[in-house]
Amino acid sequence: MAVHTSNGIMGRRNKIIMTMRGGDMAGKRAEQARAWIVRLASGTMSADELDQLESWTATDPRNRAAFLHERQSWQDLDLLADAFGPPPHVLPIRRVRSQARRWVSTLVPVAAAVAIAWLAGPTAYVRLWADAISAPGEIRRVALADGSQALLDSDSAIAIDFDAKGRTLRLLKGRAWFSVRHGDARPFLVESAGGTVRDIGTAFEVDDTEANSRVGVTAGAVALEGGSPLILHAGQRAQFGPDGRAERLVALPVDRIGNWREGELLLRQVPLEKAIRAVARYRRAPVFILSDLADMKPVSASFRTDRPEEALDTLAAMRGLQLASLPGGVLFLRRAAD
Repeated sequence: MAVHTSNGIMGRRNKIIMTMRGGDMAGKRAEQARAWIVRLASGTMSADELDQLESWTATDPRNRAAFLHERQSWQDLDLLADAFGPPPHVLPIRRVRSQARRWVSTLVPVAAAVAIAWLAGPTAYVRLWADAISAPGEIRRVALADGSQALLDSDSAIAIDFDAKGRTLRLLKGRAWFSVRHGDARPFLVESAGGTVRDIGTAFEVDDTEANSRVGVTAGAVALEGGSPLILHAGQRAQFGPDGRAERLVALPVDRIGNWREGELLLRQVPLEKAIRAVARYRRAPVFILSDLADMKPVSASFRTDRPEEALDTLAAMRGLQLASLPGGVLFLRRAAD
């Protein structure tokens, strides 16, 4: 085997050039897997690269096995835990307070600070753990190994762990809808930041975009675990409280649960800031609110998820907000009087 390295030094992440014979293939796969991990951890991986990674792992089961092995090795490193910390519950909108007299003059330094916070740790953490990710503005269908399907809303991610004992998915970010194929004796579980949902025979949504994880059933039934198990049927909803206990929410018509699947964002008497946050999930760049909007009238409206700019313009016009944008699409909103 011929191995060449620049400057004669072989580091862990240096590119290895080797003759592709026999056992060298395993080494090459491991090296490629490490290269993919480094790209994922950088937080700058493009959608095309994500597609290439997916294609590489799908081409050969040995490629996927090498990737999972290397990813687990990196996840186990204490340095990685120190660098990224626990998975934070990050909302795409942050309220930024400024005492400056001139709004526009403060936007550039504020943008620099908030962009760093917005782009840091969470993205790298999610990409290292995720098996499927949707980009902002993308609604992505994922075929699972058992024949079930997951539909990811904009800017969402799931980790998949299927083995002989069970089928477990972890909602790492955003929200997803699951249609479960039955005839498989293994339990089907979806874990979120709030708690665990066990499928009974159903299609259902798990939403982790709010402070508390929410579940809505579109067909069949699910059991929410934690405390006293709560059974939900079609049209019923619930959320996990801070203590992990499930509590019922007002039921809705089935077609209003997970309506983002049809590219529609339906808002009914939603607080203005929450409405802006809901729309902003479909933008590639963040939105920041510079004013307290708590006393403004709630919003009732229907928007297209593929037209978030129009929706934000409409919300600003409805409530007299001022908009300012910076290169890269970063958007700021404030009350006209501030």
